[in-house]
Amino acid sequence: MAGTGPRAWFQPGVASQRQAPVERGARADRHLPGSAVAVVGSPAGPAAPAGPAASSDDVLRSAFEQSPTGMTVSALDGQWLRINDAYCAMLGCQPADLLGTTHRDVTHPDDVGEDREFIADALAGRRDSVHREKRYVRKDGSIVWALTRMEVIRDRTGSPLYFVSHVQDLSDRQATLGLLHVSQRTLRAVIDHTPAMISVIGRDHRYRLVNREFETVFGVTSDWIVGRLDTEILPPERIAAERAQNVLVLDGRHTAQEEQTVTRDGRERVRLITRFALRDEGGVIDAVCTVSTDVTERREEERHKRERLQCSELIYSALAQRRLVLHGQPIVSLESLQPVATELLIRMRKTTRDTELIAPGAFLPDAERFDLIGVIDEWVVDQAVKLAAAGHRVTVNLSAKTVSDSAQIDLIRAAVLANEGAAENLIFEITETAVADNLDAARTFAIRMRKLGCAIALDDFGVGHGTFTYLRRLPIDYLKIDREFVRDLLTDEEDRQVVEAIVGVAHQFEIHTIAEGVEDQGTLDELRQIRVDYAQGDWIGRPAPLPQLWKSPMNRRRGDKRVPKH
Repeated sequence: MAGTGPRAWFQPGVASQRQAPVERGARADRHLPGSAVAVVGSPAGPAAPAGPAASSDDVLRSAFEQSPTGMTVSALDGQWLRINDAYCAMLGCQPADLLGTTHRDVTHPDDVGEDREFIADALAGRRDSVHREKRYVRKDGSIVWALTRMEVIRDRTGSPLYFVSHVQDLSDRQATLGLLHVSQRTLRAVIDHTPAMISVIGRDHRYRLVNREFETVFGVTSDWIVGRLDTEILPPERIAAERAQNVLVLDGRHTAQEEQTVTRDGRERVRLITRFALRDEGGVIDAVCTVSTDVTERREEERHKRERLQCSELIYSALAQRRLVLHGQPIVSLESLQPVATELLIRMRKTTRDTELIAPGAFLPDAERFDLIGVIDEWVVDQAVKLAAAGHRVTVNLSAKTVSDSAQIDLIRAAVLANEGAAENLIFEITETAVADNLDAARTFAIRMRKLGCAIALDDFGVGHGTFTYLRRLPIDYLKIDREFVRDLLTDEEDRQVVEAIVGVAHQFEIHTIAEGVEDQGTLDELRQIRVDYAQGDWIGRPAPLPQLWKSPMNRRRGDKRVPKH
């Protein structure tokens, strides 16, 4: 009987009534899968001597129980014959918890089918073992993955006797794989959500990977593009250049980087293209990864910074080297045809010794754009206040920034108060655009300057929107009719009607009018007929350096005393 033989150690504490298990063939020793522990048997016959048998039995029992991996022996009907501690620990239970159960009771329901298939094959003699990953259900209901090898033990005739299982807990590995999968999903999410276009193309010029930005730009999906040739995606004119760059990378010569200008949605965009090699598991370069980043805004910002720096250097160096100069253009009364004021116009000398001038259009727009116009305004106002204090009636153009800057206004006010007699000879011009940008600021500025005794002119009148409404809210003294309506006054009836309307409304508000851009005598005469009050333009007097302008007999008078003072 088997109960007294060397195999009695695997039975659960009772004498087995089963025939002693013997393997198929001449040998009765068979190693359990993945373990140094052996289930050793002897051919059917008399029991082995007690001494050596007991020693072998102890060794087998100790190795089975102390194995760090789970081991089980079960009958053909699935009932447990023996279970070691490692198996119980994997399931989070005690041996007593498994009494009356089978291996099917601790197997995940979705994995029971494969076990049944193997058992059926084993009993039919078609298979001896199965090696796979499967899930077990722990006592607390949680799931544990394990690498399991189940093997059928047969007697000499090939009849199945029992099943031996070796089970390796894969929890740590599954956790690592889980983290790896999360990492891969995160990496894919990063690739997909980056604003750059990313693609991988092999030596065969076929796409292996593209991200969502690539899909969006080219109007394709990954499912469609992966595996396709570049000729099916890229414009024909770009194929040769793209392949030439890819070859450089594939040949390991360098990591290529270039800028390309492309048209997208009708606008030119600048893209920074970076290519680098990808190697296979053997370290051989087999693909090129291309990252295409839209740097249009970045390049525009860099250009803006460079231009601002250049503009700043130009203006501050001109101030430091005293290269800013003032010219003037006379404003005449159409009643007396005598000059009543001079509009101050800024110029810049190229060098300290050079008389050649830089036109204001070459630096004032940039000063406005780069928020440096306040620096120029401050210099011009300082010069204007001194001229006004000396008895010259002058008009000064101010930017919207200065009009809206309370600190700048305080400086202007302080300068006017510090120069006696300046206020009555100062006319500050603010553009209609500045008023439209910030009507409240323009109104505050006008009120503060008029309290000092200065006059206010609204420049470029008629070219903006809602212009007549400004006359109700702004305390102004002069309207400067934009040259756009004056230039074709003699030939364009609509321009004439606009000028007549401006003059009519201005007179109702007791505001004086100044026509800009007078280029001929006929226009001058027509303006007098329409009852415009004042005029300026090249026909009356071209801009000239102030000393030269005031030497002219026509400009020797220091203002029209009939012009009301405020």
